[in-house]
Amino acid sequence: MHASDIQSKFPVVGRETSAVEAARLIAKDGRPGLVIADKEGKPVAVVSAVDVLGLLVPPYVLDDMSLAGVFDENAAEEMWNHASEHTIGELLDNDRVRIYDLLTVDADATILEVAAQMADARTQVALVASEGEARFVTLPAVMDAILRFCTPESKKA
Repeated sequence: MHASDIQSKFPVVGRETSAVEAARLIAKDGRPGLVIADKEGKPVAVVSAVDVLGLLVPPYVLDDMSLAGVFDENAAEEMWNHASEHTIGELLDNDRVRIYDLLTVDADATILEVAAQMADARTQVALVASEGEARFVTLPAVMDAILRFCTPESKKA
């Protein structure tokens, strides 16, 4: 099995993408993060779903976690209404957020090669090198492929 066997489309966003739109893209299919494109639309980086979540939570709540328990649902809803004012660009400019360079793997790389490269790069998404539309492998797809080769403990007895 190779990277090309488990590749798929993956949303690519730009700096101007709102936090709410980014969250929708993540939540829709349970994605581990998003791929970020440069000004020319070329995929160049990966941001984690957790960091996008951080855009939705007001900074003053992140700075003082005790505030999260003080606000009722109405107050929280008011906060969520302001989330669309934030963009992916803010994550790119935030020194506390780790933006990963987009790993590129060969289309004919084995699952072991892909897994090793992704683990080494500490990334959950990798671009599959090929001509045409950008395709990606994700950590869940790689793990699923690995698990196909694993024998459950119950079968070893």
